Amino acid sequence: MAKSTSLFESLRQEIDELALQLGVSSILVMRSLPQHMQVLASGGRHEDTYPIGAEGKKSTLAHNGQALYCERVVDTDQPLYVKDSRLEADWAGNEDEVEFGLSNYLGYPVHGPDGEVYGTVCALHEEAKEYTAEEQAALDGLRKKVEALLALESK
Repeated sequence: MAKSTSLFESLRQEIDELALQLGVSSILVMRSLPQHMQVLASGGRHEDTYPIGAEGKKSTLAHNGQALYCERVVDTDQPLYVKDSRLEADWAGNEDEVEFGLSNYLGYPVHGPDGEVYGTVCALHEEAKEYTAEEQAALDGLRKKVEALLALESK
């Protein structure tokens, strides 16, 4: 069963179901902190790879200066798709690939109630994978639910 902070408890089952629907190893909700990306929810076969509260160092602190997938999404405020990081010069050797074997990524920026980028919702997988328009819409739907919960929390 997916794990999450209390804020995203209501999405745990949906996160697991989405991982199955997309056929991916992990679905994550991440928060952007000044120096790190922090795991707030984790589902799928690799949910224990990303424990709640775990932090990945951003490129300014990373040993190789390599940006995290989610860091790029936050910095650009744009979705990111990486079919296979092992074959892309910008992504080869990134932390998720090297440490966890996850070379495929699809992520969307999550905005807080103030409109600023709060973090990401993303899917990761061990193998190259294409995402259909329906699969992209499903992950984007999770992003919208995360944003709605953030808006409720701020009231």
